[in-house]
Formats: sequence, structure tokens, C-alpha cells
Amino acid sequence: MKKTVLVFGEILYDIFGSERKLGGAPLNFACHFAQLGGSSVMISAVGDDEPGRSALAEAGSYGVDTSYVAVSSKPTGHCLVTLKDGAPSYDLVYPVAYDEITYGDLPQNADGVYFGTLAQRGAVSHAALEKLLSEVNAKAFFDINIRQNYYSAETVAFSLDKCDILKVSREEIGIFPELGFCRTGDPQEICKRIANKYEISTVIVTLDKDGAFVYDAVSGRCLFSRKPQSVPVSCVGAGDSFSAAYFHGMLAGLSPEQCLERAVTLSDYVVTVVGAVCRYPEELRRKLAI
Repeated sequence: MKKTVLVFGEILYDIFGSERKLGGAPLNFACHFAQLGGSSVMISAVGDDEPGRSALAEAGSYGVDTSYVAVSSKPTGHCLVTLKDGAPSYDLVYPVAYDEITYGDLPQNADGVYFGTLAQRGAVSHAALEKLLSEVNAKAFFDINIRQNYYSAETVAFSLDKCDILKVSREEIGIFPELGFCRTGDPQEICKRIANKYEISTVIVTLDKDGAFVYDAVSGRCLFSRKPQSVPVSCVGAGDSFSAAYFHGMLAGLSPEQCLERAVTLSDYVVTVVGAVCRYPEELRRKLAI
């Protein structure tokens, strides 16, 4: 049975020099989740402009439901992306349309909710997310996605308190001791302490070229994936595809080990293309089929 996830957050264009690619971690996630066979309902805002119209059309072509995306008087978001040895750095514009996401009627019986930190930088969007999480009874996936200085201890604490699954990268996990959530610098110990304090069932840590590990709070175990095999061209969107594959598998009832394998398989392909969202070749579709 197809699983439905409400995906809250930014829609933007990543600008690579003279080229633009559809982006925003939540939208990347939504496009991948839809291609994996799930139902992605995007909750966001775009401007009344050409980039906004193009973003909605492109997202729709991937199977994302954009009927709940509002049109704002502010411009559609964009992000200047610089690649160095395949690793991205980001220069985000503020304020833009996704800083004013509003909450309205939503589909019933959602299986999951996905959100991050960036769209919470705007008070209007944060209030909408708070209402959404209080009213929708579904598994909540918090992909922390730290960008520039657009986060705070308060935002992170709110998000940890509301989520069932936390995903963080090796580069991001240091913010927990930095913001005073724990004193240890050991990634596995950080996962255990955060999971115990906030009653989070699953903590996922991506390790780029080393794969990923999952802390399962029920068993108290850390499960490690295999290492990816591809030579990266661009790492933009790899973590978002990882999150989509893992959450899709989890909602379908797969084991953590199976979810990890699917997530590594997908993200290992995504790093071979420029841009966070891409069409899947048939061979990859067969590997990811449930």
C-alpha cells in the first residue's frame, strides 16, 4: 500500500554558476520519495514568479503533490551553490517565499511528516509547522539540515521533541555538544543521549564516503552500512535521497538493515549526477523496488 508523507519546508533553486537546478532539502526528499513509489504532499510556498511556476511544474513531473503549496508576495527562494572537490557550500537568500508557509486543510491519514530547520527561520513558517505537528498523528522524520546560521538551540530542541526519527550528517552532529545538548563528542554516544532524552526511536548518521550508521533505541544497537562505491561528481542532495529511501522503507515495514542498504544504494547513485533530483534508470528502480 502506498504511503503518504507530508513534506514541510523550502522550495528553491540551487544556482550552479549559470545553471539552476530544482532544490531545497524537503523538495529533494519529496521528489525522491515519490519516485520510490510513495505519495509526497509538499507543504511550502513559492513566489508569484517564473521560478515559482517552473518549480511547481518540475516537482509535479516527479509525482509530487503541489496543491498545498501557497503563492507568496515574496520571491521564490534560491541558493548559490559552490562545489569544491564535489562538496557543496551554500549561500541562502532571506527573506523569500518559504519563510511564509501557511497552514491550511491537509490530506487525512498521512503516514509520515518530514521537516528540517531552514524553513523554521521564519516565524510564520515555524508557527505553521508547530500546528501541523500538533494535529497530524504520523511518524515524524527530522532531517536537521544545518544551513549557515539559520538555526538555534530553541529550534533544534523543538524539533527533537517532536520527531520520531532524527537524521544528521557527520559534519552536523557536532552542533549537539556545541549547543549544549550533551557534553560528549563521540557520535555514537551523542545518538544514544539524544535518543534517550527526547524519546527518539531512530537516529541516523550519514558518513559520506563511509556510508552511515543507525542507532536503534529499542535494541540499543548501532548498525553500520556498507561503504558506497561511486566516485562523487556532486554530493548535493545525496543526504536527501538517503532520507527518502530510508523513510520509505521504514514506513513499508522493512528492517533497519534493509532500510540502510536501500538508502546507501540510492544516495550512491545520486552523487554521480549534478543536481539534487534526477530520474532513476531502470536498473536502479529494480534495486529499490519493495
